[in-house]
Amino acid sequence: MDYFGIKDVIYIATIIGTGIATFLTTKHKLKEYIRDRVDILKDCIHKQEVEMEKLKGRDENQQQIIDTFQKQVLDHLPALFEILNNSKKNKK
Repeated sequence: MDYFGIKDVIYIATIIGTGIATFLTTKHKLKEYIRDRVDILKDCIHKQEVEMEKLKGRDENQQQIIDTFQKQVLDHLPALFEILNNSKKNKK
């Protein structure tokens, strides 16, 4: 009683071999895909960091301008309002 013939053994070996080959190829392609995605995401993160640095520089410049404005103009605002009020009173 021969339960397994040569054809059956070849058939089972082919199925097992195909399964292993498919698994290894998929694993390899998945590793490549993940590696590529990680590289792309690293590039995107780097671009965002550069953009943040640019925006930080702009924000610092704007803050310096605001501070300069406060030092130069806001200290003189009460005097300017007084001059305006006096000129309005003189016109009447």
